[in-house]
Amino acid sequence: MKLGRGLLIALCSLTLVAASEQSITDAQTTKATIVELHIKSPEKDFPIRNVWVMTPPVPANQVDLLPVVYMLHGWPGSPNGLIAGVEAPLEAAFAKGAAPFIAVFPDGNALTHSDSEWADSYDGRAKIETWLTTNVIQTVEAGNIRSRDDRALLGFSMGGYGAAIIGLHHPELYGQVITLAGYFVVDDLTNAFGSGAETDPKHKYQTPATYLKVANKVKWFLGESTQDYTQLIRGQALAWALKLKSVKATYATSFLPGGHSYVFVANEIPGVLKWLKWGVVTPPTNTPSPLPSNSQSSSPIPTPTPSVHTIFN
Repeated sequence: MKLGRGLLIALCSLTLVAASEQSITDAQTTKATIVELHIKSPEKDFPIRNVWVMTPPVPANQVDLLPVVYMLHGWPGSPNGLIAGVEAPLEAAFAKGAAPFIAVFPDGNALTHSDSEWADSYDGRAKIETWLTTNVIQTVEAGNIRSRDDRALLGFSMGGYGAAIIGLHHPELYGQVITLAGYFVVDDLTNAFGSGAETDPKHKYQTPATYLKVANKVKWFLGESTQDYTQLIRGQALAWALKLKSVKATYATSFLPGGHSYVFVANEIPGVLKWLKWGVVTPPTNTPSPLPSNSQSSSPIPTPTPSVHTIFN
């Protein structure tokens, strides 16, 4: 049961400063900017989903050489809430010399199954994992598709679960996974996985332990607040760490104050940036866009097309 997940999360709104039709590469980078993209999704409930992309203050010709971290919000939650929690600590860390990266904040909410778990729902109403691992990567990284060594997932609460299971489903796409107040068990409150037993194929597909044998292909950062008493979350980081140890996976744990909130997430950001290790992003090539190796969708993915870009400062 999700006990209090999101009740302590403080959400704040961002003020619109300007609108632009610029591409990410062409955006001004004298200071950090956040650009809103509208990207097609192969699902029924949200055929267009929104993504916010934060570009750090680097010269414009270096943007395509930056690694990318996809940041997944919790439930109830939104990209704006996670942005509000991490924007200031990210900018402070970059200003102090931390290796910069592009931070991407997709919207993982759903309609039919509101507790989306960042998944492709059993009935096809939501296909968030497929959208994230294909359309979003293809659009955000269009100038230079990164290798797994320069692409990571970070998630808070439900987003921590999403980061874990998507990273396990697609170790060929993501080299590093950061879970902050995440969990590693199925917690399907709104029937996104169907009403079958926990041993049926969809539930097994969504269970992290099913993929424990490939967990050592990914580098893990497991954060959990010392003040998080949420029933679902408490003890999950240590439990998953023990499983990772059993397969000799590389992992780190961190336990900081802040409760089940974006305050805790902000507290973890400096340590996360010190922990992240990147390869060397090569100049843009005509590398084909990555596709998931085990997508449950049999229909073709629509061509991703960003539309109106909205820039926040």
